[in-house]
Amino acid sequence: MAGCHVKLYKEGRSSMNKMLLIFALVIGVTFYYTSYAFAGDYMQEIEGLKKRIEELEKNMEASERDTKEIKAVNHELECIKKAFGHLNIGVGITGIVQGTANNDDNNSNVIDGSYSVDLEIEADMKEWGTAFIHLEAGDGENVADEVEALTGVNADALGEQNDLEVAEAWWEFSLLDEYVTFTVGKLDPVVYWDANEIANDETAQFLADIFVNSIIVEWPDYTPGFHLLVTPNEFLDIRFGILSADSDWEDIFEDIFAAGGIDIKPKFGNFTGNYRFYGWINALDHIKWNNWLDGERLNKKAYHDDKVNSGFGLSFDQQITSDIILFCRFGLQEDDIAGESYEYETNPLRRATLGTEELDPFALRYSWSIGGQITGNRWGRPGDVLGIAFGQAIISSDYERYLRDEGVSPEDESHFEAYYSFRLNESIAISPDIQVITNMGGDDDADTVTVFGVRTQINF
Repeated sequence: MAGCHVKLYKEGRSSMNKMLLIFALVIGVTFYYTSYAFAGDYMQEIEGLKKRIEELEKNMEASERDTKEIKAVNHELECIKKAFGHLNIGVGITGIVQGTANNDDNNSNVIDGSYSVDLEIEADMKEWGTAFIHLEAGDGENVADEVEALTGVNADALGEQNDLEVAEAWWEFSLLDEYVTFTVGKLDPVVYWDANEIANDETAQFLADIFVNSIIVEWPDYTPGFHLLVTPNEFLDIRFGILSADSDWEDIFEDIFAAGGIDIKPKFGNFTGNYRFYGWINALDHIKWNNWLDGERLNKKAYHDDKVNSGFGLSFDQQITSDIILFCRFGLQEDDIAGESYEYETNPLRRATLGTEELDPFALRYSWSIGGQITGNRWGRPGDVLGIAFGQAIISSDYERYLRDEGVSPEDESHFEAYYSFRLNESIAISPDIQVITNMGGDDDADTVTVFGVRTQINF
């Protein structure tokens, strides 16, 4: 029996070993295939991570390239800013179409056009002040040559001036904490003595000469000289200047135009005003009316005298509400001045032509104008402006005498203008305009002429 038990024990142990071997093989096979499957998934994830890393590396390289490009562009922009960042550049283009009605007796009814281009460049030179240049070009008389009004109908019409010309070029610097400001170069005198908040810019405000600047003052046209401004406080400016009277760079101070004045700038609550008073003298040789008339009667062609012309002017503007500004302007000159003593191109719109090429006589003793503007805030158009003005050119007593000798009934010329500036956007404005002129040329029998027009202004 013992032998049997041993035999049975050995056989049982052998069977157990076989079962354990089989179980181990099953576990091993299962683990192998399971591990292989998981390993496959892990390999896919690893490959995916590898691709993502490669993409990130590529993106980083591209980002570095972009960063370098951005830095290069920024460097270039900084260079440009350094070279041109101190410049302020403005461009204005003005196109005007005008027509006349009831102008048959004076000339003819026409529809004409004109345009002008203004390029302004200002350079801030820090402690060395400011440099400025104004280039101007244009073409067309518009209806100014058909409407021979003493008060003018288009202050923007430049005639034949297609080439871009230097209108202003000056250097300005301040001293004593801006207590004193000095400007020297080629200047526009009306900028300093006859400015006005709402009646001073023919490209955006009134068009008639009488509502842009004083038609009485014998202004030189863009001329060399200097201007001195003293500002003792925020409410007062004191001005003085000497310029060449004939706008000629030859013998600059041989014949001078000199002016001096004060600007009072009060505040009434939140409303500001500007009250400018000035006197002027033009030292060119002028001829008196009596001498000129005697020369006409004797059919003489040489008119010479050494009379100096001088006068007084004022230009006021005052804000009375948040939307309304009023203005007035007045100018006075010598009563017995007929014109310059020699042939000299002057502003024909403020003189009457008496049939001689040697002389453009001064027809006026004084002139005045009043008006105002209202913004479109009241009707939901804050960028729009409505302007209305009226003025008169008062003829001199000698010119009255001349007209009577010619069989003309003398009378002062009156001028009315209204415009509406319709702003399309920040850069473009369209302005319908109407003007009515009575007693044109100082003739009481002259027909009342209406001038209608449209102005387009583009600024950028």
